Amino acid sequence: MGYKSVEDLREHRVFYHFLEISKIPRQTFFEKEISDFILNWAKDLGLEAHQDEKWNLLIRKPATAGYEKQKPIVIQAHIDMVCEKRPEVEHDFRKDPIKLVLEGDILSTGNRTTLGADDGIGVAMAMAVLEDKTLKHPPVDVILTTSEEEDMSGALSVDKSWFHTNRLINIDHVVDTEIIAGSCGGIGVDLRFPVEYTNKTDNYRGYKIKISGLRGGHSGEDIHKGRANANVLLANLLNLLREKINFLISNLKGGNFRLAIPREAYVTLALEKKDIDTLKDTVKHFEYEAKKIYEETAIDLKIEVSEENLAENLLSKTTVDKIIDAIILSPNGVSSMIGSLNVVESSSNLGEVYIKENHVYLVTEIRATFEKNRDYLYNKIALIGKYLDGELRGFSAYPSWVYKAHSNLRDTANKVYSEMFGEKIKTLAVHAGLECGCFVDKIQGDMDAISIGPNAWDLHSPNERLSISSTEKVYKFLTKVLENLE
Repeated sequence: MGYKSVEDLREHRVFYHFLEISKIPRQTFFEKEISDFILNWAKDLGLEAHQDEKWNLLIRKPATAGYEKQKPIVIQAHIDMVCEKRPEVEHDFRKDPIKLVLEGDILSTGNRTTLGADDGIGVAMAMAVLEDKTLKHPPVDVILTTSEEEDMSGALSVDKSWFHTNRLINIDHVVDTEIIAGSCGGIGVDLRFPVEYTNKTDNYRGYKIKISGLRGGHSGEDIHKGRANANVLLANLLNLLREKINFLISNLKGGNFRLAIPREAYVTLALEKKDIDTLKDTVKHFEYEAKKIYEETAIDLKIEVSEENLAENLLSKTTVDKIIDAIILSPNGVSSMIGSLNVVESSSNLGEVYIKENHVYLVTEIRATFEKNRDYLYNKIALIGKYLDGELRGFSAYPSWVYKAHSNLRDTANKVYSEMFGEKIKTLAVHAGLECGCFVDKIQGDMDAISIGPNAWDLHSPNERLSISSTEKVYKFLTKVLENLE
């Protein structure tokens, strides 16, 4: 079906629900309003609905005629979203609705903010299943979780009594020709070390170096795609500059969120007038070389130099060297692969660098399927902290979902997909954190789970996009799988 406007999308019930929830702010840790909205909606339908203290939701729909004796199935998605925007865009994620743009088959925000299809489209599909009385299915339990994009504390806190079955369909994937059967675990790492200050002198001039125009993306699913990290680029530039000129730092910030590959970073330098031409020439050459290296993945890369006022107190030369060394030494990017599946096994993303309360902070997300490889990357950062007299804090850890060779649910989904679309669906593990791993210990017996979802791109960035036709395809696939469960 062709849609000419965003409002025309309301003709399809999945998009109707997506448009409705896009009106309601759902930043991580602030999901009460959206959770209350869905809870009341479910109760108005006459469905059994529960909300816990974390604002997770359990909504139960009875089996349709002829399916009453079958084992229940859980449909699961998360209601929070990553809140990223372009610097020039005015948008308050605590109050403002998401503004949607439809261009042909693509739904986006026009590159203003994140779209929230991750995982709003999974929520919308679950809601469409719950309301549709024409579908055929066993008992359906919908579990909608909170805080997925920060620490998965919603899924981790779900009471095991909510599970009446061991089979589960997660709707949080982004390729419609794939079934996910495993995902990595992860942990956030916060390294901080104290700064030393020195007084500004009259002969210093202030110049701001700003890196922008990078593509960014999901710190797990896009980590292998050769996209530049603004924090790493900035540190490499500063490392080059310190070989040529003397400078101090007035201010520094890079990235906004450890789960997003940093698109922007800036530093304000204090230097003498005689070094300004060297600064500009070095930056210009560095930009030229960076554009060659990232020709395909950072076509809009810009590195700009502009005059800037300086703070009264500047970071000392010792602190400047520590910052540059720490960023360059920090692990970033792919660490190891799972050869048999040709997917990333472990990686790290240096997502944030900033100065706060007399400390420099480096915030990294480590992802790994196996704990030993996660610990290896964690220990690398710990060694950096050791030599910088820093403090290390691990937080927001979540477990992996280990791939299993056999799955009855996966067999059913494979068969249904082949019959519907005349081709085989791919099965793989993904280098992203999925909540399935949080449920393994809550379910009696072996968990039998899959993750599916429509085509979407550039998650965790303002360039996030969703395919309309793929969403329709996946919803038909989902409902047909429900119908064919035994």
